[in-house]
Amino acid sequence: DISIRLITDHIRSATFMISDGIMPSNEGRGYVLRRIIRRAARHGRLLGIEGKFLAELSKTVIEGSKDGYPELEEKKDFIYNVIIQEEGKFNKTIDQGLAILSDLEESMKEKGVKELDGEDAFKLYDTYGFPLDLTKEILEEKGYTVNEEAFQTCMNEQKEKARNARKTTNYMGADVTVYESIDPSVTSTFVGYVTQECDSKITVMTTDTELTEALTDGQAGTIFVDETPFYATGGGQHADSGVITCKDGEFVVEDVVKMLGGKIGHIGHVTKGMFKVGDTVTLSVNKAQRADTAKGHSATHLLQKSLRTVLGNHVEQSGSYVDKDRLRFDFSHFQALTEEEIAEVEKMVNDKIAEDIAVNTEIMSVDEAKKTGAMALFGEKYGDKVRVVTMGDFSKEFCAGTHVPHTGVIKAFKIISETGVAAGVRRIEALTGDGVMKYYLDEEKTLHEAAKAVKAEPHKLAEKIQSMLDEIKALTAENEKLKDQIAKSEVADVMDQVVEVGGYKVLPVSVKDVDMNALRTLGDDLKGKIGSGVVILASDMGGKVNLIVTATDDAVKAGAHAGKIIKEAAALVGGGGGGRPNMAQAGGKNPAGIEAALAKAVEIAKEQL
Repeated sequence: DISIRLITDHIRSATFMISDGIMPSNEGRGYVLRRIIRRAARHGRLLGIEGKFLAELSKTVIEGSKDGYPELEEKKDFIYNVIIQEEGKFNKTIDQGLAILSDLEESMKEKGVKELDGEDAFKLYDTYGFPLDLTKEILEEKGYTVNEEAFQTCMNEQKEKARNARKTTNYMGADVTVYESIDPSVTSTFVGYVTQECDSKITVMTTDTELTEALTDGQAGTIFVDETPFYATGGGQHADSGVITCKDGEFVVEDVVKMLGGKIGHIGHVTKGMFKVGDTVTLSVNKAQRADTAKGHSATHLLQKSLRTVLGNHVEQSGSYVDKDRLRFDFSHFQALTEEEIAEVEKMVNDKIAEDIAVNTEIMSVDEAKKTGAMALFGEKYGDKVRVVTMGDFSKEFCAGTHVPHTGVIKAFKIISETGVAAGVRRIEALTGDGVMKYYLDEEKTLHEAAKAVKAEPHKLAEKIQSMLDEIKALTAENEKLKDQIAKSEVADVMDQVVEVGGYKVLPVSVKDVDMNALRTLGDDLKGKIGSGVVILASDMGGKVNLIVTATDDAVKAGAHAGKIIKEAAALVGGGGGGRPNMAQAGGKNPAGIEAALAKAVEIAKEQL
């Protein structure tokens, strides 16, 4: 009864969580979803259910709730796929983990202890993907506990190793403390939506390690002002760059970051002069970079809507990044896009660019924005007021980034890759504006260089390459044929080396520069010549040794075993190998041992026969 109620409760929760855009992961809300699915799957096993079953139960949830929550019906295929994949992953690991845990239980029983060592629990977690909660739950059912303090010690040690491996960042992370010394009342106002240059007063400055009253020529640091036109990294958009100037000074802005309390820090270095707290300075954004970044950001909005139109409403943004050079967009989808789907999405975006749709922004409350149908990023925290970016009747999203005034400014859009980055998450990378033209120019240059290399006109390159491939194939076949002929000519008079063993023949042969394929062909040819017995071949290929042992069917019945022969012979040429009774091969790296290897092989063959 407990298992049934747990499963029904958990599958209902999992269905709604996936519908809301949550994906199974090892942290945050994704971890909660993963635990829910895995716990339900384990209790299914306790009930004797074999194989995957949770997706079927999810269908029942959707059927019963779709009237009140129509998005469940829209995303049902996506929901099923997430559950099926996650349950499948768990089924692969649970058997191994349960076997380990069972051994640990037996060990505790033998020792007469009721508590599992924390290190063992951590090994289950770290190596076999068994969360502590699951280990505790299974053990508690049998009257055992876990040393959670020792488990946490192991966890902290791992975290410390990871922390030491991370590089210090410009953000207010655990490794960065200088910004924590700034007066909490200090704040900044972003005015970059309406201007890319403004005058403002310096309120605070820091070096890498401390607050400072001044920065001079050559020094690196961070400048804070009352108002700034510089966009700070956020919402997937990379920060602006540019310069801050005063009467005799220049500060190059390399990065801009948001910090606690609404502070915006301009990180960079002084190239000349001096800057002091209280100075009035001019902040100038790199307009070309801002324009290129805005093209990419606006294109991601068109891309998301196009993906939802072509693939379905289950598509949700899972992350994005935009800078002056390219855009990256992660989204929920369970399979690679076909070439046709990519082409359709790309065409739809370019069609909307060609329509030159006006891009409008409005500030409104979250509730008002949701009523307009604007898309919000699931899990994102929004303030009382939000900025809604609208592109005609095609796209409407919550967004604090910078955008083009109308879509025609984007000029062009080109998808350059589509890959998978996680379970149920795909990634598209694309170019916009002049980046598209540069991409095609580079492709054209490569095409012309390739055509020149094979002495063909660019429009006949494919035809020329196919002709060359056919020629290579023919030459390769001819080459193999010649190798076989050379190998056969080398062993034309080797029958005098045959060793007679009770009616069977054993033939050891050493040849030069014959590869494994030709050696196999030669072995078959010699096997036909001896009639009944074993053929042993060795070849020195420029310092590497190839070995082949092949036996006739009647010799195998009499006791010959090529695999056993070659195993011992290969050791004498510094290698190893094996195979079936009638055929085996091996490699080695000591040509000096070939004669000894052949002698050993003959000796073993004689014993077998």
